[in-house]
Amino acid sequence: MIKNLIFTALFLAICADARYVGGLVATVDNEPITTYELNNIMKKMNINKEEALNLLIRDKLELAQIKKLNITVSEFEIDQKIAQLASSNNMSVNSFKELLKSRGTSEAKLREDMQISIKKEKLYAGILNTPNQNITPQNAKRFYENNPSLFLQFDKVSLIRYLSNDANALNLQAKDYKSNIKGVQKESMTLSSSEIAPGLVYIFNNTPNGQFTPILEGPAGLERFYIIAKNGSVLPPFEVVEQAVVNAMVEQEREIAIMDYFNKLKVKANIKYIK
Repeated sequence: MIKNLIFTALFLAICADARYVGGLVATVDNEPITTYELNNIMKKMNINKEEALNLLIRDKLELAQIKKLNITVSEFEIDQKIAQLASSNNMSVNSFKELLKSRGTSEAKLREDMQISIKKEKLYAGILNTPNQNITPQNAKRFYENNPSLFLQFDKVSLIRYLSNDANALNLQAKDYKSNIKGVQKESMTLSSSEIAPGLVYIFNNTPNGQFTPILEGPAGLERFYIIAKNGSVLPPFEVVEQAVVNAMVEQEREIAIMDYFNKLKVKANIKYIK
């Protein structure tokens, strides 16, 4: 996904001063933004104070609008959203949850995040429901050529494949990639990204070196991979990543529309910055 951060010179002087009265950085319509929130998002997203403060202000404004408009989400909608995300990455729901869990996101946190995400989607639905006429095959190809770094993937990956019909055995294997677990077959291999299914490419791309993938359902049974190293980078042909290119363009247009709406909310809001 494309994540565009907000850069505003207005807050440079504020962010340079680390002393805040009572642990507050700012208030948005009397809703506080604390130093804890600021430091937490800076650490998690590896961004500076200015970027973090703008993201927190935007979040407060969005949540206020959601509350004002009484936007709600059902459990069924959350289940649908999770299934949709899993499907879009060529994964089962269980594998998708396992992948996120391995990244430190519990199912409860996933559902909470999905609830907020769906509410924000509903909030912006009114300004995002017009099809963008600029997203044509020709413009998609031009976007791909102008933004190649967005679609790079590893050239080769060295890994160990573990195969079993016992999920518990594969979980035990994940405690030590070198150990020999009963009922688990091991195979070391080096693969080119061009010979790997798109769903696996996504999983390998998002699994750091020295870590295991979630348990996957393969044609020969359950399988899990230990990523030894990913080497090189390659730009797949446009035809291979065309849908990803279109998705990136849609996301970019979506962000532009959202930022426009956000800026209008910001102008109307009572925002106070505390030095």
